Amino acid sequence: MKEGRTGSFFSRLQREFARMVDESQLRQAEVKVKAALLSPEDALGATKRQDYVLLKGKERLLQATVMGSKGQAFTGAQGDFTGTLEDVLALPLTDDFQRAVYIATLNAVACHTGKLDNNVHCRNDGPELCARQAVEYFQKNYGWPRILMIGYQPALAEALHNAFSAVTVLDLDPANIGQIKNGVLIRSGADDLGVSIAASDVIFATGSTICNATIDTIYNAAIPLVLFGTTGSGAAALLGIPRFCPEATCGRLT
Repeated sequence: MKEGRTGSFFSRLQREFARMVDESQLRQAEVKVKAALLSPEDALGATKRQDYVLLKGKERLLQATVMGSKGQAFTGAQGDFTGTLEDVLALPLTDDFQRAVYIATLNAVACHTGKLDNNVHCRNDGPELCARQAVEYFQKNYGWPRILMIGYQPALAEALHNAFSAVTVLDLDPANIGQIKNGVLIRSGADDLGVSIAASDVIFATGSTICNATIDTIYNAAIPLVLFGTTGSGAAALLGIPRFCPEATCGRLT
C-alpha cells in the first residue's frame, strides 16, 4: 500500500479543504457559493466527436463560483445550491449531489487561492488535443505500463488502446458495460475492480470517482494513481495525486 494513502479519502480531503479555507481566512467570510448545471454546449463547446458522456445527457458539469473563481464537478445528480463556505464544509456528503457541490466548491477555492490554475473543462478541440498527449505522458512517466482506466472517456481510451498492449477500461454505465467501443472492451467497474487493479501497473481514473464515492479503493491501491479531468483538480492539488488534464483552463477571475 502506498505510503500516506491509508484510510478514508474524504476524511483526508475534508481536513485539507478546511485547512485551506482557514489559511486564507475565508471560513467566516460571507462567501456565496452558487452551483448550477452547465449545458453540454457551455461545457464542451463545438467538438468533433459526439460520443462524450456530456453530450449524451447522462452527466452534467456542475459549476460553483467562489469570489469570482470557478470550479467544476461531473455529476449525474440534478439541482442548484446557494450558501456560504461554512455551509459547504458542513455538508454530510451522503449523496452524489452533496459531494458534487463540495468538490466543485473545493475546486473553485483551490483556484481562488492559487493552489491550481487548470480546473475548468477544455472546449472545442481540447479533448482531442488532450488525448494526443496522453500516450507521451504515460510513456514518459511509466514506460509501457498495464493501464487500468476507470471511467470511459472515448478519446483517451482510444488513444491509449492504440498505443499500449494492455489497457483495461472499467465503467459504471450499464449502456457501456460489455460493449466494444473504438476497439476497447468496457468492463464493469462494480464487478471487476479488484482483479483489474491486481493485473495493472497504474490506475488512470476520472475525478468522477470522487463524486460517486468509489474513490477509496483506487486511492488506497498498491499501484500509482493518476486522476484525469477537472473534477479531481482540487483533490489532486491538496493530496498530492498526479493528474493529467493538459488542456484544462484557469477558472480564476482575471
